[in-house]
Amino acid sequence: MASFGSIGLLLLVITSLITFNAFRRESLMARYIFSVEGVLIHNEYSRLISSGFVHADWKHLLFNMYSLMAFAGTLERVAGPWHVLIIYFASLLGGNLLSLFINRNNYGYRASGASGAIAGVIFAVIVLFPGISISPLFMPFRIPAWLYGLFYILFSIYGIKSRLGNIGHDAHLGGALVGVLSMCAIEPDVLRMNWPIALLLSLPTIAFLLFLINRPDWLYISGFSLNATPVETRDERYNGAKFQRQQEIDRILDKINERGMGSLTDHERDVLEGR
Repeated sequence: MASFGSIGLLLLVITSLITFNAFRRESLMARYIFSVEGVLIHNEYSRLISSGFVHADWKHLLFNMYSLMAFAGTLERVAGPWHVLIIYFASLLGGNLLSLFINRNNYGYRASGASGAIAGVIFAVIVLFPGISISPLFMPFRIPAWLYGLFYILFSIYGIKSRLGNIGHDAHLGGALVGVLSMCAIEPDVLRMNWPIALLLSLPTIAFLLFLINRPDWLYISGFSLNATPVETRDERYNGAKFQRQQEIDRILDKINERGMGSLTDHERDVLEGR
């Protein structure tokens, strides 16, 4: 078990205990989970970190902890326990900040899990040892770590754009970028020796972010064309507006369930009253 690293084991135990308690107490899950509304409206910035200690279900928890234990020991032996903690929490924060940026207009967006932090640990190891081979989960073959990392980044970008599955691709992408940058900052020799790999793993994400800053509407355009503009019929506009209104009502009802009627803003009361 020592090969897993003391920090990896500590994080596994703490995360598992908190997640187990959150399964039994919905109020704890509601208080810790990442929430765009909680961060931007109620200034609950602690959610940017606390969300990494709760998970949606046991499968989610086991997958994340398995991934952590597969890489944390290697990182700890090279960088030391304190640097593992720095990379882990910096990546957790970076992943959630990217998720917050991408979903900033969706106050009903929520997420949980340590995926961003674990992506940071994995990518810190990849930029340290780009030539090692990695076996993707449940796959009967191994590929070079740098190639796995590049595929992971491109797939995350695809997942964000296509809204693929109930997965926090944005947190994965942000965590991976912070993991690479943190490792290069902690061990400058890594950047000196492996700078081509560091660029290969960083530039796609940086380019994607710069593009989103200049074209924030692109995420809402169907398909991957850089020049396409959405053409909506009157019915599509009506149904879209109706769907958005229902989403807003659902979010407000969830808020009442968690915080009570007294927590509603004047705007939220008007929405419920149909004004």
